[in-house]
Amino acid sequence: MLQSDRKVDRWPKKLTLFRAAMLASLLALAGCGGSGGGSSSTDNPTPKITSISPSTAAAGGSSFTLTVNGTGFISDSVMRWKGTAKTTTYISSQQLTATIDVSDIATAGTASITVYNPSPGGGTSNAVSLSIITVSAVKILTTVLPPTGALKSYYFILSTSGGASPFTWSLSSGSLPSGLILDSSTGLISGTVSASAVGSPSQFTVQVEDSLNKPQTATQALTINVLASLPRNDNPPACGGTDTATAISTGRLRASISPFGDIDVYSFQGTAGNTVTIQTYSAQLDLFSDSARHFYLDSLLELLDESCSPIAINDDSTVSGSTTTTQDSYLQETLTYTGSYYVRVRDLRGDGRPDLIYELSLSGAD
Repeated sequence: MLQSDRKVDRWPKKLTLFRAAMLASLLALAGCGGSGGGSSSTDNPTPKITSISPSTAAAGGSSFTLTVNGTGFISDSVMRWKGTAKTTTYISSQQLTATIDVSDIATAGTASITVYNPSPGGGTSNAVSLSIITVSAVKILTTVLPPTGALKSYYFILSTSGGASPFTWSLSSGSLPSGLILDSSTGLISGTVSASAVGSPSQFTVQVEDSLNKPQTATQALTINVLASLPRNDNPPACGGTDTATAISTGRLRASISPFGDIDVYSFQGTAGNTVTIQTYSAQLDLFSDSARHFYLDSLLELLDESCSPIAINDDSTVSGSTTTTQDSYLQETLTYTGSYYVRVRDLRGDGRPDLIYELSLSGAD
């Protein structure tokens, strides 16, 4: 009798527990759980910044509109400048803008940019830095370009100083020889010169614009002579013979040591007290973007004075930022007089063939 009573008593308890479990399951499916909660489909997303424009500003410059690109932006998103909320304009879920005032960029430094979305959900994005920099006036350093011939490959990178990168290059007047183009992002003049370009020199003016919120610009008049026949440049005139050194200035060109026994000689104008840096790139070239070595020039680099007397010479150099030695060459010298100087490039073994390609970089020249 007592035993039977106990069995009867268990059923209501089991039924109650079963109902409670079912109710909890239904509430969880409905998104109405207890203290554990659940994410509502109406929660705001967490924002993420992928880029800002501009990424630099000049200290003491004028106010500008900052554009923030990313994901998860909403109409209530707030852009923060160094933690301070700015009046924000919602463009789309992927873009916001805000005005950065003159007082925000009064001094050089770094500003942290974030985006905040209010609750429910929401939160603060990753931080992206904007550099507030003291900038000198932008200037084009290349003043002389090497000549070329019909159907010849041409490659010369113009050089600049000051300003804030990235830079935008363009032609403000004149035109390049037929077959050549100017790369707007790198300042590279390249291409194969058309036969029709032989004759009158091509005169033009290049312009560079920096990326400050109020861009700076500079211009430089240049000339490329397209000759019917390029003279050999194996020796500077002071060394005798009838060869002609190729006149260049600050910048970077591409050439090859060919044929066998070839020597390339360049001339530049320098000012006493200035430091020039001269470097060859062959072993370090990666023209095919495969990190493999394809060019086997073992360069020997010389700096000569106006009388063709040696000032400095280098065979192998150390790769910048490492202890690895390369067959490329490097020279850095302070000039002792104002006038003409010569640079001589050859293969250490006296070899020469079309695939002994190199690039020659010169900085500090007039």
